Amino acid sequence: MHTNATIDAEGTLATLDIGGKRMQVEIINAPSGAVFGRTDAVRYSDDPALPEGQTDQPNPGVSVLTIDLPAGQYNLQVLFSPQWDGMSSSDFVKPGSVPLSSWTLDSHN
Repeated sequence: MHTNATIDAEGTLATLDIGGKRMQVEIINAPSGAVFGRTDAVRYSDDPALPEGQTDQPNPGVSVLTIDLPAGQYNLQVLFSPQWDGMSSSDFVKPGSVPLSSWTLDSHN
């Protein structure tokens, strides 16, 4: 995820901070070896080439929040929790897990 926020990533929890506002991002039920990382918003050397005469625009102040995983197949759940003023950590509740095959308009229950 590209962001202008500063990223503090440790294991399966990352905190994004911009202008004094914070958001926690968490990998829920993380598979073994899954961790958040941070990288610069630049093209990798092995990315496909740009069309002739094209160049990437610079992304000053932009970072990328990454999820680093060992090779394999995974189902990932990532929870984004804005840390609203006047609320404590006990005010935030993790939603239940619903398989994609069971999604409905009210499957959050």
